[in-house]
Amino acid sequence: MGRNLTLRLPEDLVRRAREVALKRGQSLNAFVEELLRQALAEEGPEEAMARQLSWMRQGLFSSEGQALPSREERHARGA
Repeated sequence: MGRNLTLRLPEDLVRRAREVALKRGQSLNAFVEELLRQALAEEGPEEAMARQLSWMRQGLFSSEGQALPSREERHARGA
């Protein structure tokens, strides 16, 4: 069974990805999964971990130095 994942991507990138997926007869989900599998097959787990740790140290996962919202804040429902 798959796991849901929320990503924030530029709208034009999503639009272009949907177009490519449609041309291939795939859903956007299947297209992204294929790309991830290809990328991960090209490097071993040690390299992937080192790269991601490097990104984290550089702050590439932050939001311009601001604290990222909690899960509850991201999924808050209007009352």
